[in-house]
Amino acid sequence: MKVNIKPVTIFTANLGSGKTEISINFSRMLQQKGEKVSLVDLDIINPYFRTRLAKDNLAGQGLKVVCPPGHLVNADVPALTPAIRGAMQSREGYCVCDVGGDEVGAIALGMFKPYLPEERYDLWFVVNTCRPFTRDFEGVVKMMQGIEKNSRLKVTGLISNTNLGRQTDTSVMLEGYHRVAAIGDRLGLPVVFLASRRDLAPEMEILLPGVPVLPLDFYMKTPWEEAFSAD
Repeated sequence: MKVNIKPVTIFTANLGSGKTEISINFSRMLQQKGEKVSLVDLDIINPYFRTRLAKDNLAGQGLKVVCPPGHLVNADVPALTPAIRGAMQSREGYCVCDVGGDEVGAIALGMFKPYLPEERYDLWFVVNTCRPFTRDFEGVVKMMQGIEKNSRLKVTGLISNTNLGRQTDTSVMLEGYHRVAAIGDRLGLPVVFLASRRDLAPEMEILLPGVPVLPLDFYMKTPWEEAFSAD
């Protein structure tokens, strides 16, 4: 996947849009290219899908995950450690940030604005047009405006991640991509890449020639999925 990448890449989105899986897979993609990567968990919104929940698994694969320590790992308030600032300011490798699912989550990101000059970061908004609040232009604009206001940062691109979970097929992703591209045209924002379940990614590359595709492996599970798999 050929995409221009700045030192700090920030993924944000409406709750349930898949930004955490995308953050992880994007980080793993960089890591597999031999890059030094820090994955920062700034999600203070969703108690079930957080990068920090997969920390041990990711660390076992050599990926550095920066998140609240020990007793703060399940906190629903920002626990913003100096390590986060260090990851953002590092002059080596890349920093990838998973930011909470709406404008409230963006407050945590806003605390780091002094360390994020325009030339060092991209803020990419993940769009799943199957979700109720981002299915159309008006919904995306409303969500983005809240995030930009509270983070005091500008969204610089869109990520197409239209899906219906396990019922997703290429027709769902294709229709979603065209809707996201139309929204991007109206906003003057590029669609940076399309995210696709790994087994469907080769077909999407054929259907959308020239569009970068990020294949997704899935790392996150809800507590009930963890319990089910343990039985």
